[in-house]
Amino acid sequence: MRRLWTLLLCLTAIQSLAQHQPAIITLTAEKLHARVREWPYPANGITVPTNAPALLWPATNGKTAVLPMESGSAVPEDPNIGNVLYKVMLSTDRDFKKEVISSAAQRWAVYPLHQALKPGRWFWKYAYSLKGVVKWSWSETYDFVVSARYANAKVSPPVSTVLKRNEGAHPLLWNMNSRGEDFYRNNLQNPEAKIFIAFAEKLMLAPLPEEKPQRIIDTTGKTALEKKIIVERMYHGFGDAVGTPVRNLCIAYQLTKDTRFILDAKRRALNLANMDPNGLATGDDFTGGAVLEALGWFYDAGYQLLTPQEKDLFVKVITLRAKRVYDHLPNRFELHVSDNHVWQITLRNLAIATVAVINDVPEAKEWLSYMYEVWSARFPVLGTTDGGWHEGNGYFRVNFKSVIYLSQMFGDFTGVNYFNLPWMQNLPYYLLYTHPNGAASTAIGDMWENIPYIVNGEAWFAEALSFKLNNPYLNAYVNRIKSDQPELFKGTDDYLLFRLLNYTPDRKSPEKSFADLPKTRLFKDVGVAAMHEDLSHADNSLSSYLMSSPFGSSGHGHASQNAFTINYKGKVVFGGSGYYSNFSDKHNLLYYRNSKAYCTILADSLSQKIGEEGYGWIPRALSGQHIQYALGDAGNAYGDIRSEFWLNRFKQLNLQPGKDNGYGDAGVTCYRRHMLQLEGGYIVIYDELEAKKPVKWTSQFHTPYSKIEGQEIENASRQDFLVKNEDVIAAATIFACNPIRMTIHDQFYEPALNWNKVTDDKGNIKDFKNQWHAGITSLPQQRFRFLTIIQIKDGKAGLLKTIADKDNNCHLKIGNWEILAQLDGTKPAALQVIGQEAKALFSYGKLPIRFQGKTYTRKTSGSSVLLEVSNGKLNSQEATDELPDVAKYDKIKKTP
Repeated sequence: MRRLWTLLLCLTAIQSLAQHQPAIITLTAEKLHARVREWPYPANGITVPTNAPALLWPATNGKTAVLPMESGSAVPEDPNIGNVLYKVMLSTDRDFKKEVISSAAQRWAVYPLHQALKPGRWFWKYAYSLKGVVKWSWSETYDFVVSARYANAKVSPPVSTVLKRNEGAHPLLWNMNSRGEDFYRNNLQNPEAKIFIAFAEKLMLAPLPEEKPQRIIDTTGKTALEKKIIVERMYHGFGDAVGTPVRNLCIAYQLTKDTRFILDAKRRALNLANMDPNGLATGDDFTGGAVLEALGWFYDAGYQLLTPQEKDLFVKVITLRAKRVYDHLPNRFELHVSDNHVWQITLRNLAIATVAVINDVPEAKEWLSYMYEVWSARFPVLGTTDGGWHEGNGYFRVNFKSVIYLSQMFGDFTGVNYFNLPWMQNLPYYLLYTHPNGAASTAIGDMWENIPYIVNGEAWFAEALSFKLNNPYLNAYVNRIKSDQPELFKGTDDYLLFRLLNYTPDRKSPEKSFADLPKTRLFKDVGVAAMHEDLSHADNSLSSYLMSSPFGSSGHGHASQNAFTINYKGKVVFGGSGYYSNFSDKHNLLYYRNSKAYCTILADSLSQKIGEEGYGWIPRALSGQHIQYALGDAGNAYGDIRSEFWLNRFKQLNLQPGKDNGYGDAGVTCYRRHMLQLEGGYIVIYDELEAKKPVKWTSQFHTPYSKIEGQEIENASRQDFLVKNEDVIAAATIFACNPIRMTIHDQFYEPALNWNKVTDDKGNIKDFKNQWHAGITSLPQQRFRFLTIIQIKDGKAGLLKTIADKDNNCHLKIGNWEILAQLDGTKPAALQVIGQEAKALFSYGKLPIRFQGKTYTRKTSGSSVLLEVSNGKLNSQEATDELPDVAKYDKIKKTP
């Protein structure tokens, strides 16, 4: 009886807590992810989701905080970042007298704990000192809690163990000094290995490369900045073109033990070693990094074939090129939300070269220590646990090789299976939900337009992951791609070595049907809600996406908070527009990267902020059989641009990020977008908008591959248009409670010019064609609502009926669905969708819920409710706002 009473008391306490938990959470932080770290982690007494957290803190140059400066940026590097040392101290008591853990002095501002902490409260602080100065300046004390639930979690080993495992004889890379014989024997009958060896035979016949451009582009009439970018473009890919053959010949040698391959690799590597490190061909971070990696590959695999003089040459050149990368990393790179070039490519280049010379170059042990510590503390940099990637699929693929090979490399050194990380385990779902086989992707972020369908890099990456994850849904995804696009898997590719390292002749690849998965999946840490009519046949059905990123528009991300994308029969119907010609030319800054290019809201014709400060998030999502739902919040996305990095980009182009160019502060305080996908080909979007003063609200619609035609409507508070292409006719209707006007055109706010001769994935120079756009604009209103109904069908759109409503709600009927919405901004927001035939209902707000002849009372005021009857049983779901991980754990204040 005592146990029963205890249980009842606990349940009562939980219910009471739930009742007092607010349904709607308002975030007030200026940013959730700082461009460089501005506050310590973990702090504020949070319970960390691990038993060995990484300690992170703001860096200093000895006088001021370290400012943002990416590799390749025009922002000059702080010359004093290399003059600082740090150390940290942890303890179970605030006075640091019990169970104290102290670090040695180090050059970098991260400290991953490679030991399991006992459960309970821990205190920590960090200090810095200038090199050569004994005095240490200590921070205040921070605290966090380790939960007993993580007590048995495996912990990565310390740096000393990693260095110890690299003390053996060559070849060191991929543990070939111990794995090499097994690698050779295991692949003797591997059909793919045999094909590759035949490929390597032909490779030896190719002439030695010359230091010359990959392509010629006319620079006549271009500005100095444009000329610099064009020259880089002319040599882009040179490093891979000359370095990849060296790697491939080394792999062929390890597969066959045939010295012809390694001797030809030597011939080519010596040619690379004699190339001008300051020349145009191999002087930048990408081309130089690829050459560095190739030199490391041969030095390791062909070490026994080098004369003392040749060893000296390779050590000298590798050290020179490696230091060019490494010397700009400590006390800078680890602080950035993501220094893209390094994470994408040069970290992998440096790691491979470093392991190759680890026992011959004294500094290399520091290089490897740094990379391992940053990897342990920061990977995955643009995701957390949900499997998503902030920048969208277009630029995610640039990170694929590093994700695969650095996970393999550090796993070899540590015994830790990095493919077991929660992010890795969820990654298959991100791939198949955001880029289904035979269908378009989410249409956001830089270069999204280059991947209207799955391209070779994505296919190879998914296949490589399947070797480690063995997820039955991932296996099905890969096998479908192979079946539909077998041409992608012919010949060799960059993931061959990974497949050879993990080859098992009798490997089983169990599959499961996508029909077993929910129709909707939320990736809340990167802000993507994916809704599918039929995930198994996304190439012939309706898919929609709502995006609102906690990362803001950092890196290759865009100011696209609360933007939606709608795909039908595998093609983008509504989505982003414009073209990626360069990271920050005029078209990029004034259109492609900002909110004008997305199906989201403008306030007084002004874009959301570019930078980490212009963030959004997705508080809710519900997955049903007939109704899919997501709620995005972009209330923090608007205002003046504050990021010094982006302000510098505008300055380089002599542009002002003011109202004349579509930027500025319209005083937006609330933008909550509810998006529903209904069975039968219907999308419902309900926008709650509020500002400090009356503003003109514009709801935007972009159709990058279709034409928009306006429809004549007598009702001033309603606008209709059609979207037409060869596969579909989509009908859109937008309602408001006040007059709204519509503008349709096929021009960009800033013209798109392919001055940089950007090519598609097949190498063809892209034609930057105009695209169609519609904008629906209100009169100035402080509080405003839009209701949008979109029908996407093969044939003629269904009739949208307006029903008289005694409570002055907008009351509609379309197909088998009934929709009620409160459009008066002075009244509480409300939306209800009822499907009598589908036996499904969605409700938000205070409208009474009558479902299947019964009255339903929501548990929490302000929640979103989804009710459906399946097999005679009621399925009830209720959602309130839930924070992304970064707002739960890594925050400045204790409460948002």
